[in-house]
Amino acid sequence: MDELLVNPAVQAAVVPFIAALVVGLLLKPVGWYWAGLAVIAGFYASVSLITGFEFTPLTSTRKLVLIGMGAAAAGLAFDYLAAKPRPLYPLLAALGGGSVLWLIWPPLMRMEGAALWLYGAGSVAYVVWMVLSLEALRNRALRAVTALTSLGLGTGIAALMGASALLGQLASALAAATGAFLLLSVFKRTLTVGLLMLLPAALLAGLIGVSAMTYATLPWYSLLALAIIPLLARVPLPQKLPLWGQAAALLALTLPAAAGAIYLVWREAGAPPM
Repeated sequence: MDELLVNPAVQAAVVPFIAALVVGLLLKPVGWYWAGLAVIAGFYASVSLITGFEFTPLTSTRKLVLIGMGAAAAGLAFDYLAAKPRPLYPLLAALGGGSVLWLIWPPLMRMEGAALWLYGAGSVAYVVWMVLSLEALRNRALRAVTALTSLGLGTGIAALMGASALLGQLASALAAATGAFLLLSVFKRTLTVGLLMLLPAALLAGLIGVSAMTYATLPWYSLLALAIIPLLARVPLPQKLPLWGQAAALLALTLPAAAGAIYLVWREAGAPPM
């Protein structure tokens, strides 16, 4: 069993998928909103095996883990304190922008002039876009979860090919956890997701992409392909499609953008390190 749990594929795919599936099934009777905790549980089950929960010294990866925890707590508070989404947009934007600046502050401070401002502004814009665009899908839960699954998968494989196995594992764990939630979603007619799940998932997906660009060799333009995914998740579908058909159609719409990001990294960096 110990040998199995140290296998990177098991840590990044099997464990988060099973953990999210079990937690989602357990919380489903309590309410579909709370079943969204399955994504968080699946991701952090994987984190416990990949990096653990030690936070000293405070590396960029450990910052990611802390930000995800804080975002889950903030998402729960936002869901209870605000009924309308628009007043939340400035708060969400500030949270996303502050998180990415904290994450990349050391290398950012080594830059000068226009490079500093372009890199900082571009990184902030990418993460804030992910948070706000996915929050806008909160009332269309199946679309939001499908977008997160494709985004996590594309980010994970792109990060791996961009010479960061660790970030690739973390993004893949997020994809596996959201994939498990997506599987549960196709059997539920009325879906409800809130910022309790959307905020940490969207923030982590965006931050992992920026981390791979900053601390590895992920080309910046590959993030542009990933940024299209929330837009593709909005494409209208035939109303008579069953939930499983909608999920399949949305995956067919969003996965090509993830594949595009992977291709751009492959063209720049070549095959992933083994």
